[in-house]
Amino acid sequence: MFALVDGNNFYASCERVFDPALRGKPLVVLSNNDGCAIARSAEAKALGVGMAQPIHEVPKDVRRQLVVRSANFTLYGDLSARVLAILRDAAPRVEPYSIDESFLDLVGIHDRLAFARDLRERVHRWTGIPNCVGIGPTKVLAKAANKIAKRGGGVVDLTDTATRDAVLANYPTGDLWGVGSRTAAKLAARGIRSAAELRDAPPADVLIAFGVTIARVQRELQGHPCIALEEIEPDRKQIIVSRSFGQRVDDHEAIAQALATFAVRACEKLRRRGLVAGGVGIFANSDVFRPELRQHHPSRTVNLPRPSSDSRVMLATGKNQQVDQRRQRR
Repeated sequence: MFALVDGNNFYASCERVFDPALRGKPLVVLSNNDGCAIARSAEAKALGVGMAQPIHEVPKDVRRQLVVRSANFTLYGDLSARVLAILRDAAPRVEPYSIDESFLDLVGIHDRLAFARDLRERVHRWTGIPNCVGIGPTKVLAKAANKIAKRGGGVVDLTDTATRDAVLANYPTGDLWGVGSRTAAKLAARGIRSAAELRDAPPADVLIAFGVTIARVQRELQGHPCIALEEIEPDRKQIIVSRSFGQRVDDHEAIAQALATFAVRACEKLRRRGLVAGGVGIFANSDVFRPELRQHHPSRTVNLPRPSSDSRVMLATGKNQQVDQRRQRR
């Protein structure tokens, strides 16, 4: 039995914890380059601000009503760790799925609804982060329950068969975890528009037409767990540290300092995970929101002599690349 705990409008909620004066105001958090909305409070959503919508495309009359913040991922990571600590104290096994979502193993917990309601209140009271809890016999069903809980209930349990049947009959396939918009369109072309219709479709046809991933989703909708809980995050193939400048920069020294800072942060992340890197990649982009300017997107990747997480090695490699590029320009 699984539960999914998800922080509501997480980045916006974190900003409100840091600055309570933002509560009740239409708040938008922007991406690294301050270009697109990556989090919106309920008030901002009500004004029609879309997810990933470029801020310059928001109508001016709406923009004047918004409070806009640049992303502060250090703050969000800190609050995420606090939430995770509460969840790990409450449940026997926890899988951090993303910065704002975690799956919990509810095996051995008899009164699941009471547990979920208490946990939801505890997270909100101790961290200030509003959240919802979805419960189901599989991860896909717990994810669906959480999405429904966000509509106002706060906690939804889909372990009861009759309740689950009623919910899945009106649950669009496009809202299912693991089903993208393109796959949903292909399913619709075959007359499969609801989660219940996908659940009841001939398994062999689903496997042949859509592959193992959707076949696994179908099995999970039927109540058969196919996606195990992962308490330990798989080793990452790549770590990226990047940030946009607040204004146009054409000073090589300023860019070099930024690269050095990012290299140190990347190495810190490597060491925290007990990993080493076999190569270093550097990239830069000009302002894509100023198409009238000449666009430039240089990048360079270098393999290290031996895998390392040593900041000194990364800094030396980055410096050597900068020297080489300057020589080439001459």
